[in-house]
Amino acid sequence: MEKVDITEVLLPEMTILDRETFSGKEEVFAFMSEKFAENGIVTDAKKFEEALYKREEEGPTYIGNLLAIPHGICDEVVKPGIGFCRVNTPFIYRSHGEEGEVKYIFTLAVVGEEGKMEHLRILASLAGILAHDEFLEALSNVKSYEEIIEEIHKVEQEV
Repeated sequence: MEKVDITEVLLPEMTILDRETFSGKEEVFAFMSEKFAENGIVTDAKKFEEALYKREEEGPTYIGNLLAIPHGICDEVVKPGIGFCRVNTPFIYRSHGEEGEVKYIFTLAVVGEEGKMEHLRILASLAGILAHDEFLEALSNVKSYEEIIEEIHKVEQEV
């Protein structure tokens, strides 16, 4: 499977650092859906939020290590991309029978049906980066989108 360059799909306008914590997954979905709509990545925040919930029915998006990767696949996505949100205080994220503390949320927005393979390629590439402990440590200290991109490049050079 061909890898995706995460630096091309991680969106600067969708990088939110040091946000106050969320009460739970529902608040994350509403917040990120609105942000994707405000930035013109999706045409309809509610439909994208519905797509996030639909994906949740298929399996957990909580992956441990303070990470969650919710993703929505729908025709309302105009431009595929990843939004990243880091909260100041971890919160409990419940997903498909699993739960744990989350501090880092990577939300994927993928274009409708034809985006299914793209979605898997993005997930595989992102998972490869998230498997590196150094990257996870760096996530807690980065101060900008540019620093996140630098850390991704460091990880990719090691591979």
